[in-house]
Amino acid sequence: MKDFMRRWILLSCVIVFSSWAFAQDIIRLPAPDKSASMTLFQALQDRHSERSFSERPLSLETLSSLLWAATGVNRTDGHLTAPTAVNAQDISVYVATKDGVSVYVPADNTLRKVTSTDVRKSVADRQQGVANAPVFLIVVSDLARLGDRGDRTVILAAEDAGYVSQNICLACTALGLITVPRYTMDRDALKQALGLTDSHRFMINHPVGYRAE
Repeated sequence: MKDFMRRWILLSCVIVFSSWAFAQDIIRLPAPDKSASMTLFQALQDRHSERSFSERPLSLETLSSLLWAATGVNRTDGHLTAPTAVNAQDISVYVATKDGVSVYVPADNTLRKVTSTDVRKSVADRQQGVANAPVFLIVVSDLARLGDRGDRTVILAAEDAGYVSQNICLACTALGLITVPRYTMDRDALKQALGLTDSHRFMINHPVGYRAE
């Protein structure tokens, strides 16, 4: 009986700890604010690339609006702000900060922690001048979701990533943030850090933040 009680207590502790650890790995973002006063055409007029970032962090409210604009759910049927070929929804956006990397989950507007490692220098790679950006958005395609379409598979993935990249550019402009679309990154280091498979392809990244004073 004592052995049974000891095992039951141990199991209960494991369940409680696992639930606590899981909760720590999920960040529930505030509802995105869709009331930006800047019009689409003004955002198109003002959009430009910048590379000199302040280290001022982004609030969760601002990050939520940015991620929703990038690839959030905008219809009750689960479709997204960015189109994808055959609605494959192959694109995932990873959010890298000094505290590690999380992946955005559009279905419930949350961030799921992937690693506590600061990978921003790996994303900046040869262009370390942008490594101090408080946030990097890393756009990744899971080619497996697109199916075997021969040479067109990567082309479709690139198109899907391009839609998301443009959404990020315009949202940053409307939110008073700066960014620059970048292809350069240390893909091997990032693949290992994020635990991705061979079907995942790093497409583009965006350092995001406020303009340096």
